[in-house]
Amino acid sequence: MSELLIVKNHKFLIVCFGGIALKMGGIPPFEFLHYLSSVYGNECDLIFYVDKYQCCYHKGIESISTNIDETVVYLNSKIAQNNYDKIIFMGTSAGGYAAILFASLCNNVNNVVSFIPKTILNKPVDKKYTNLYNFINSNTKYILFGDVNITNVNDNHHISQCENVKDFQNVQIIKINGVDLKKLRDTGVIKNTIDNIIYIKEVSS
Repeated sequence: MSELLIVKNHKFLIVCFGGIALKMGGIPPFEFLHYLSSVYGNECDLIFYVDKYQCCYHKGIESISTNIDETVVYLNSKIAQNNYDKIIFMGTSAGGYAAILFASLCNNVNNVVSFIPKTILNKPVDKKYTNLYNFINSNTKYILFGDVNITNVNDNHHISQCENVKDFQNVQIIKINGVDLKKLRDTGVIKNTIDNIIYIKEVSS
């Protein structure tokens, strides 16, 4: 199964993209969805995807799409099924890349929450989508959690992957000494981040 939906026509939508080894930062994807459903199941629609091809979703989502462009069309169809107040795309590593990419390309995505994301691919299936710098839009707010403990600049999770998109005013980079998704979940960081998005009203300038 590449797609799991808990959709009850709530006001908010969270879409999660699994990363390498069909996990989200070390947490099996549907267990993380269990966490989200237990915390936000009465307030948010939830959709979770895994990339069984393990190529940053460049070959699409199994049984749904065959490439990035087809996936965008499909995701837009899901978004359009309800008049959501806010839409959040989330992911880690390769899933973090997907969250940034699809939020940038899809309609009406308000926020991205991305952990140690790739933003530049070394060997992309579709070279058009090598560098996410080229797709950051001005309507979405991006929150990226980067790991400053990784010193190898060639590591896919080096902080330079986040800093690649630092020039955009709507991109916030949160630097952490060691990104441990389970710890961020258990200490409430993930919940606080999501709460700040869906419950705190923006003040007009």
